[in-house]
Amino acid sequence: MSFPWLFEENFEYGTRGDWDSTSDTGSLITYPHYTTLTKDNLAIPFRGAYCMKIDLSGGDTNDHTVTDAAILAADTASISVRFYLWISPGFTATADDVFSLFEFQQAGGTVEGTLGMRMTAATNLLEVGIGDGTAPSSYVTFTRGKWTAIELTYLVSTAGAGTFTLYLDGASVIALTSLTNAAAVAKGVLGTQDTLSTTTGVLLFDQFVCDDARIFPISIRYPQSLLITKSAHVFVGSGWIENMSMLSGQGTDCVASCFDTDNAGVNDSYNVKLEVKNLSAGEPVDPAGVSVVFQRGCFIKLDGTNPRVRVSIGEAQGYFSSGRIKQHAVDRKPAPGGW
Repeated sequence: MSFPWLFEENFEYGTRGDWDSTSDTGSLITYPHYTTLTKDNLAIPFRGAYCMKIDLSGGDTNDHTVTDAAILAADTASISVRFYLWISPGFTATADDVFSLFEFQQAGGTVEGTLGMRMTAATNLLEVGIGDGTAPSSYVTFTRGKWTAIELTYLVSTAGAGTFTLYLDGASVIALTSLTNAAAVAKGVLGTQDTLSTTTGVLLFDQFVCDDARIFPISIRYPQSLLITKSAHVFVGSGWIENMSMLSGQGTDCVASCFDTDNAGVNDSYNVKLEVKNLSAGEPVDPAGVSVVFQRGCFIKLDGTNPRVRVSIGEAQGYFSSGRIKQHAVDRKPAPGGW
């Protein structure tokens, strides 16, 4: 969990992170490093060093999903999710296919609302849509080969007043109204379901957030002042941070530790370059002008109750553009003793 969101996962440990469970017969879900993605000629993560990948290139009909019960809303309440999605330019199908990417579900697994994709084999058209129940009812065209912010806002209603809205890169593209739910939403399921074996290609997911209000897209992909609410790589390669400040509003004994690593290597204490810690709830801590240099990358690990940290990035070899990060991935060499 994280602050201030109900649920957040950025996959920055190279794992599913805080998602409760995985369904992945055939093991098509991975959490690749940015160097692996570059080598495979795929997009780098929207942010950081890792993201979630589902590779359907071999043809598969199994579910490949992660699930969490923190994605929930009672009757008459709203729930919103936001994540970034990248679909490979060669994503295609030899038969028409409709499959799910995200579902709002009841506690028992009944699907209340679905975000899904539609592939038209004859034209290779790829569309994304939403619907009441297990399949989308309305679609818009989706662009392959670019990170797109997907937002869903869902109002639960057993009285026929439910709404379901899809936003792409901040713009409302589909709005459903007068929906009737049978029960509250009690979990969310992210990933591919119901694909045909003739649908092939790669999907990448990153920066998943859930809250009880609309979240909105990330305004700047590579800002120099970055708010961290969950442990993350703020940059990869050599560089430095000008300052790191712990903000007020969190619990007692919150710690932010900066590690010199680009693979979440937090087990070696010698990698710690800076720690900021509060001693009382709501205490802001600003060391002011620390200017700490990193060689391999900067990973900030957050511990404690609801920590949040503002970090100012001075310069970094792998930051400010995807091209710079890809070039660093190509040039990257192991340090003595490995990365």
